[in-house]
Amino acid sequence: MSLPYTMVFTVLMAEMITFIFLILPLPFKWRRGMLNFLAGSRIVGNIQHAMKVLFVFVFILFIDSLNRVIRVEEISLESDRHIPHVENNIAAKRFYAQRNMYLTGFTLFLSLILNRTFVMIVDLLKSEEKMEIVKKQAAQQSKEYERIVESEKKLKKELKDLQEIASSHESTKQDLENLKKQASQQQEEYLRLADENTALDKKLKALNS
Repeated sequence: MSLPYTMVFTVLMAEMITFIFLILPLPFKWRRGMLNFLAGSRIVGNIQHAMKVLFVFVFILFIDSLNRVIRVEEISLESDRHIPHVENNIAAKRFYAQRNMYLTGFTLFLSLILNRTFVMIVDLLKSEEKMEIVKKQAAQQSKEYERIVESEKKLKKELKDLQEIASSHESTKQDLENLKKQASQQQEEYLRLADENTALDKKLKALNS
């Protein structure tokens, strides 16, 4: 395998390892930290830029290998297949051309899948972060609602106690009014009896004299 296709094979292996690493069931915090690092690191950005240039080179190799496959097939149709040496030579060329075409094609295809998978995972992590924020806000609102309900119950209880106190004060006031009326009636009755007693004393004194 020539040096360019050896580099393509190395890139393909790196893509496979990266893809497997991305789909591993890592804990949420580890995955979020790793992807935040990959998304925000300047070094990773430079590597991505270099990879884009490399994939342009791989695409050129893919076009070249595809042309070689077509050329080998044309040569195979035009040549005499009955000669063993020619047939073996054409088969070897076909094998290498197809191998290079598949190698570069799979590398390009996996790069698209890897890029799309990375974007989807980042979007998923952002959605999970937003969901965590919403859950925290909902929990805080729930606690605030429970506090308000508890405060409302406490206020209702205090209002009920105040109403009972006011009612007892009203009853006490009514009892006081009744006592005042009874005292007034007793005082009037006492004065009436005193007047009658005085009148009887006068009559007795008149009779005795």
